[in-house]
Amino acid sequence: MADLRRPERTFTIRQLCNEFKATPRALRFYEDKGLLSPAREGLNRVYSHKDRVRLQLILRGKRVGLSLSEIRELLDLYDENDQGAAQMARSLKKFRERATALEQQRDDIDNALVELREACDRLERRLAEIRPDLLPRAADYEQVLRARLDGHAEAMLGK
Repeated sequence: MADLRRPERTFTIRQLCNEFKATPRALRFYEDKGLLSPAREGLNRVYSHKDRVRLQLILRGKRVGLSLSEIRELLDLYDENDQGAAQMARSLKKFRERATALEQQRDDIDNALVELREACDRLERRLAEIRPDLLPRAADYEQVLRARLDGHAEAMLGK
């Protein structure tokens, strides 16, 4: 297998899409936004090693929840003269901020789940007093609600 890190290596859109599980449309979108700038050979895009690294950074930024403008800011900071130190320092700051925001979201979700479960318990007790015949349906709904909320929480946390 060819060494993907060789600076002279080039890639087709299909190769990068396969490697990073991205769509051609996404790569063209990043190109339209000025985040990637592949060369052209006829009608074909030819991506350089630098484009591949930039795509890797773009996708990492998207995975952790950075906006395209934040990603652009980080990409534009790269300077070979300082071995990307300014870019790394800014990335570190952004990633720490994002981690803090995600932790807060997780706490908010956990608190919402506690409140909803307490509300379900109160409603179940009240229904048992006034209309016990409705209780089985309420219990079924609670299971559905809990499954949805648990699934949503897991999706938000990337589990």
